[in-house]
Amino acid sequence: MPESETVRRRKIFPHLSSDEAAAKESDEKKQGENDEAYDNAKSNKPTAAAAANNSNKVVRNTEASVHHLLPLPLVIITLLCSGLFWVMSFRDAFATGQPLLLNLSSTSSLAQAELSLLEHTKSQKWYHDDDSSKAYWKSARGGLGSIRPYTSDDNDMGGLFVRKVAGVAAMGYHSTKLWSIVFQSAPVPSLLDGQIKMKGASWSIGHYDPILTLGMLGNCCIAAFYMMRIEELRNAGAEPLVAMLVMASLIEALVFGAYLMSRRMSMKKTKKVIVGNKQQQQPHKQPKRPAQKKKGSKDKDASSSPSSLPATQEYNPQEDPNSIPSRIALRTVLIVSSIISLISVRDLFFPGTIISFIPRDDIYLEWTGAFFHSPPPDTVESDEYGLESPLYAGDKFMGQLLGLYLVLGCVWKFASVCAWSKGNKAMEFKSPENVDRHGVVSSKMIWKAQAFGDMLLLFMLRMFAPAAKSASLDLRWHLMTVAYEMIILGLYGFF
Repeated sequence: MPESETVRRRKIFPHLSSDEAAAKESDEKKQGENDEAYDNAKSNKPTAAAAANNSNKVVRNTEASVHHLLPLPLVIITLLCSGLFWVMSFRDAFATGQPLLLNLSSTSSLAQAELSLLEHTKSQKWYHDDDSSKAYWKSARGGLGSIRPYTSDDNDMGGLFVRKVAGVAAMGYHSTKLWSIVFQSAPVPSLLDGQIKMKGASWSIGHYDPILTLGMLGNCCIAAFYMMRIEELRNAGAEPLVAMLVMASLIEALVFGAYLMSRRMSMKKTKKVIVGNKQQQQPHKQPKRPAQKKKGSKDKDASSSPSSLPATQEYNPQEDPNSIPSRIALRTVLIVSSIISLISVRDLFFPGTIISFIPRDDIYLEWTGAFFHSPPPDTVESDEYGLESPLYAGDKFMGQLLGLYLVLGCVWKFASVCAWSKGNKAMEFKSPENVDRHGVVSSKMIWKAQAFGDMLLLFMLRMFAPAAKSASLDLRWHLMTVAYEMIILGLYGFF
C-alpha cells in the first residue's frame, strides 16, 4: 500500500524529512527578511509632510538670519552719498588742490565748479602741476611732500594745516557711517563660556538706530553750513558742485530718517503681536481670596519677608543695564574731546576770537591765518588786516569747515559714551543672548571708526609738528592727548 511504503521510507531514511523541513524554514526566513527590508525602505522614503516641514525650517532659518542685515537700499545710498564726501575729503587731506573732475568730459560744469571752489579756497597754492615737480621722488602736488619742516610767508604751512586737518576730520566723520553701515558686522554665533551666543550688530534689534540718528543730524548740519554760504560760493562760480553736495546730504538724511521710523514702527507691531500671543497662551486663573491670618502668624510672616532674607547676590555696576557703556571711555572723551570741541566751536561760530586760558592760542590763530579773515575788533590785527579781510573769505570758509567736522566727530564720541545705557543682552526673543549688551554694540561701532579718525588726526599733527614749532607753537600736548583717546577707543572698540 502506498501509505505503508511512505511510512517505511521515513523510518528507513529519516534525514529526508529533516532536509525538507530545513529547506522550508530557510525559504520562509528569506521571505521574511525581504519583507522587512522592503518595509524599512518604504518607511525611509520622505513623505510630503516631512518635506514640507524641512522646507519650512530652512525658510525660518533664512528669515531669522536675514532680518539682522541692513536693507540694501540703505547701504547703497550711504555708499553713494557718504562715499562722495569721503573721496573729496581724502583729496583735501592727501592731494590738496588737485581737481578730481577735470578729466571727465561728461561733467564739464561740475569740473569747472570744482576748479572755482579750489581757487576760492586757495587750495591750489600747494598744488604744482609742472615738469619740475614731477622730477622729485617726493610728491609736491598737494601731497604729504608739500609739508615743509618750517613756516614762512611763502609756504604758508598754517593754511595747509587747516586744509589737510579739515580733510582728515571729514574722513573721520564719514568713515563712521561707511564703516558701520556698508561694512556691517552681522551677528554670528560664537562659543563663549561653553555656550553658543550671538556676537555682532543686528538691524531689527535697533543697534543701528544711534548711527542713523546722529548721521541724519550731522548731514542736516553740513547741508545748512553750505546753504548759509551759498551766496559767497555762487559768486565764486562753485554753485553746481555745492548744490550736488547739499542734495547728497539731504537725500542721505531723508533715507536715514525714513528707515529709522519704519524700523521702530515694525518693532512696535512685533511687540504687540508677541504680547498678545503670550496673553492667549496663559490660562485664565481665578483670583484667590486672601486667607485670614491666624493668631501667631505675624512672626512667621515677618520672618519670611524679603527684607529679612539674606542677600544672595551683590550689586554689580558692570552688569547694570542702566549704567553707561564704559566709564573709562567716558572719562577719556570728556578730557580730550571737550577741549577739541571748545576750540572747534570757537573756529566755527567765533573765528579769530582769542580764548585767554588756552596757552598760545593767539599764536595758533596767527599761524592758521584766522587774524587775516577774522581779526578781533579793537586790536592791532583789526587795524592791520581789517580792510583786507574780505579777500580771505575762502580761508574763512575752510577754517569754519574744519571746526564743523571736528565738532561733529566730538558729537559722535560724546553720544557713544553717555547718550544711551548698556541695555540688556537679548539679541532676539528666541535666539541665544548677545555677547555684548544692546548699547555697547552701538558704542563699539562708533569707537572703531572714531579711533581710525583719531589715528589720521594724530598722523597729520605729527607731520606738521616741526612747522608749528618753527612758529613757536608746540604740538606735543596735542599729540599726547589725541594718542591717549585713540588708544582707549581702539581698545574698547575692537576688544
